[in-house]
Amino acid sequence: MAFINGLLLIDAPASALNNAGAASSARTDNTVAVKAIRTRTGETYPYVSAQAFRYWLRTSLESMPETGWKAAPIFREEKVAYTDANPIRYWDDDLFGYMRAPSTRKTARDARAADASRAAETPLTDGVTLTRAAPFRVGTLVSIAPVTITDDFGTMSRHDGDPVPHEHQFYRTTLKGLFSLNLGA
Repeated sequence: MAFINGLLLIDAPASALNNAGAASSARTDNTVAVKAIRTRTGETYPYVSAQAFRYWLRTSLESMPETGWKAAPIFREEKVAYTDANPIRYWDDDLFGYMRAPSTRKTARDARAADASRAAETPLTDGVTLTRAAPFRVGTLVSIAPVTITDDFGTMSRHDGDPVPHEHQFYRTTLKGLFSLNLGA
């Protein structure tokens, strides 16, 4: 098989990419923390998950009409979500792979039968699990060197009354990650 493999470097000046959400050990109750790996020696390496990077790539391609990007529709059944699983019609199913595992519960089958947008599904594929391993793969983007996370304060003050203070973290680094494209797939 033929592959294109590469190294991706992203300069991240004064950044807070792929935040971790509320920081439980922070001084304020609405502090947003960055995702970071901490070593035994106390060094901190910010990172961006591979899932976040793929999401950014997918939404960037969707927002650029000149690419002609065709995103697969997403179907949801209670606690199960999946795409159309059609790599010929939808480019993100082709590039990023999929796992279409519709629920076999009666409520899910009834929902699929009532949904006109699924009229193309045939009895052969309706309710059947289909998978495609992603031909495009990207690893976690990790800082190339340890950094000091900076805490900063801000306020939301575009309203009447007292401003609402908040705290957030950011860093300056270069993030490094690997990618691979399976040309045979």
